[in-house]
Amino acid sequence: MNKILIAHTSWYKEYIDQMVKESSDILTKANFSTNLTCAPGAIELPALAKNKILKDKYSGVLFLGIVIRGETSHYELVTNEAFRSIGNLSMDFNDISFINNVLCVENESQLKERIQKNTENNTKALIDLIYEKSS
Repeated sequence: MNKILIAHTSWYKEYIDQMVKESSDILTKANFSTNLTCAPGAIELPALAKNKILKDKYSGVLFLGIVIRGETSHYELVTNEAFRSIGNLSMDFNDISFINNVLCVENESQLKERIQKNTENNTKALIDLIYEKSS
């Protein structure tokens, strides 16, 4: 089974579309098929992914999202909860490979510096993790 779930957020659509394209291209070249699912925000990503993996079989899940710090504590709440929930999901479904590419940045400039390289590296890390778990 070489199917990957790409769970992404809807915020910052232009950048998310770039992340989805980059990761889909890499996965397709590595002979993986992909299903996409879109959550309203980073906090909702793990629950949406869990819903999908309970309905279908996946080798891996790649989380794509962007959280840019604002002037309130919302950033800390969102990032902490999203990361904790993704970690819990990976422990609950340890036969599936999970990679978190939710980019948490201070500003759009940092996002632009990281988006391509992080997405490429994390997508390749998912492929490596899938192969490691299957060996």
